Amino acid sequence: MTSTTSTSQVRTVCAYCGVGCGILLDVGMGPDGRRTVLKASGDKAHPANAGRLCTKGATTAEMLAAPGRLTTALVRGERGEEPGPAPMADAVARTAGRLRAIIDEHGPDALAFYVSGQMSLEAQYLANKLAKGFVGTNQIESNSRLCMASAGAGYKLSLGADGPPGSYEDFDRADVFLVIGSNMADCHPILFLRMMERVKAGAKLIVVDPRRTATAAKADLFLQIEPGTDLALLNGLLRLLVDNGQTDPGFIAEHTEGWEAMPGFLADYAPAAVAEITGLAEDDIREAARLIGGAGEWMSCWTMGLNQSTHGTWNTNALVNLHLATGAICRPGSGPFSLTGQPNAMGGREMGYMGPGLPGQRSVLVEAERTFVEELWELPPGTLRADGVGRGTVEMFQKMADGEIKACWIICTNPVASVANRRTVIEGLEAAEFVVTQDVFGETETNAYADVVLPGAMWTEGEGVFVNSERGLTLTRPVADPPGEAMADWRIIAAVACAMGYEKGFSYDSAEDVFEEIRRAWNPVTGWDLRGVTFERLRATPVQWPAAEVDGPARNPIRYVDQDGGLRFPTASGRAAFHARPHLPAAEMPDDDYPFLLNTGRVQHQWHTLTKTGKVAKLNKLNPGPFVEVHPRDARELGITDGDRVEVASRRGRAVLPAVVTERVRPGGAFAPFHWNDLFGEYLSVNAVTSDAVDPISFQPEFKVCAVSLTRVAAPLPEAPVRALTPTAVTPGPAGPFGL
Repeated sequence: MTSTTSTSQVRTVCAYCGVGCGILLDVGMGPDGRRTVLKASGDKAHPANAGRLCTKGATTAEMLAAPGRLTTALVRGERGEEPGPAPMADAVARTAGRLRAIIDEHGPDALAFYVSGQMSLEAQYLANKLAKGFVGTNQIESNSRLCMASAGAGYKLSLGADGPPGSYEDFDRADVFLVIGSNMADCHPILFLRMMERVKAGAKLIVVDPRRTATAAKADLFLQIEPGTDLALLNGLLRLLVDNGQTDPGFIAEHTEGWEAMPGFLADYAPAAVAEITGLAEDDIREAARLIGGAGEWMSCWTMGLNQSTHGTWNTNALVNLHLATGAICRPGSGPFSLTGQPNAMGGREMGYMGPGLPGQRSVLVEAERTFVEELWELPPGTLRADGVGRGTVEMFQKMADGEIKACWIICTNPVASVANRRTVIEGLEAAEFVVTQDVFGETETNAYADVVLPGAMWTEGEGVFVNSERGLTLTRPVADPPGEAMADWRIIAAVACAMGYEKGFSYDSAEDVFEEIRRAWNPVTGWDLRGVTFERLRATPVQWPAAEVDGPARNPIRYVDQDGGLRFPTASGRAAFHARPHLPAAEMPDDDYPFLLNTGRVQHQWHTLTKTGKVAKLNKLNPGPFVEVHPRDARELGITDGDRVEVASRRGRAVLPAVVTERVRPGGAFAPFHWNDLFGEYLSVNAVTSDAVDPISFQPEFKVCAVSLTRVAAPLPEAPVRALTPTAVTPGPAGPFGL
């Protein structure tokens, strides 16, 4: 990429993980006469990263220049036919007509929406408005259900509202960090580096993980826990804090409820019992409690390792219990901080794009909140429904496979690759009468099943708001025009809604118009408040909510503190709640047929299902392909050596992956990243194997623990060609006892 004219520099935000780093894009004129991004660098003025970028953010320019963008809609005349290019206006009309016909024939619940934490706030808001307010269906889900639902549900039960009570500033003040179920070094490297600066200054780092990760390598105390036993450990730590007299009785009495049940409950979690459950040394458990109990300020960080569990909500409750018991919450340097996996998953949760949610941290299950949103959307009283609320992503696709849901609109996500036990997703898409996908690249595993593919725009091709994991709003800035007929996601949603007959509710001229409507949804109960945030203000600086006034502070690092400096949580009593959460085993444990436990996750230089990072040569060189990690003891018994092809099989499916023999995993365990799927060869999809058992509160699947067998493939399999997975060329693989 070379520029023929002088360059300009534009401030925007990185669109990978939920840290929300500010980036500076050098923009010049490319050889085709179009504006193009020449280079990406960190924005030193942005509060999230102060100029630092990970490898993914640093290669933004290469990703933006990658081939394969959708420049026109693709439409399939009949199932089985190859789709072909179509004018965007025709594709919008076709989509609206088919959706309208299905709703008229089968009712609103025959249409489902599956959306994403990679969409702008405005697009998330309009998708939910269209689904619940105008179509009249509560069948809307997001890929955040796969990563953040348990943290959100746990926050609500413990503190009264979703979202961290603290901010990134806490990393600069904590004396002890408890990182549990999170490989920050690989998955949130900018926050990891910030944490390590504090560790170098004397803070202590405790890491809890069944795998010896890059984060664990920097720990003062590493607890290599038995998979799925985090609840027992957290309860055991609280038991020791009580026994050692290291709780804060004054805080407990003034700001919490439910403590009276805890001492009796904790009787079952003596150190010896916890050591037996978790596989940890009793002395290490005591040392972790000593560090936490002796800290002036301490902070916990967690993500998928706690969330992706059939008791993920309880994991969050138990972790928050530790903070409430020590009073280490809602003050600088202390608090439970869930790390977010997508650039605008926090915003999507605030827009209510999962299950019963409504904008401004509201719910269709609460009559007063339905009434508020009906007035906001200018709908007749009683329009919003409290019935028919789904039970998560897994159920949604199962309903599709069963024929209850007839049509699905999938926006900016790739569920064929990313959902646990993906066979259900494939069966659902095949059974549906009409499938619409919306993405920026043509080649995704999910686009192959679409009747219509709508071309979306990149976040650098328009304006919109992203909310990061510390509640910070950053405005994305246009640095180039969308290619061909590609359009911003919010514009496509609005266009289809208008074509369905909902012009009154969706005739917006700009993303700013949509945002102005969002600001009106402020919630005095939870403290969610964007009234003081405008596009004009965001063009000058990021703003962290709550932000009630335009001339108020840009940073509001601690939630739940009232105007007088007192602490009040958004619960009925104003107090945070203790919850006694007993240890439970995972839904699926090893047996004679499937004797190993598989853990899945991410690697440092790739992201999600590779629709972005998989197109960047530098990142592919750093993390070139899939693998499965096997402990040396197990490898010897199975006759596996480095590089051997290993079949990883569960009750649901199989994957065949190259082996890495390493002590990073525990004996009896295995680890495989989920990034690589059908685009890169056959039998690479780890989510053909994973468990779709869900948490009964959050409905989040238990990706992290499933029983598998490991078998060396004696003869090398033929190398599977890398398929050009375009909607015109791809067909699903052969069905069999293991699915695809």
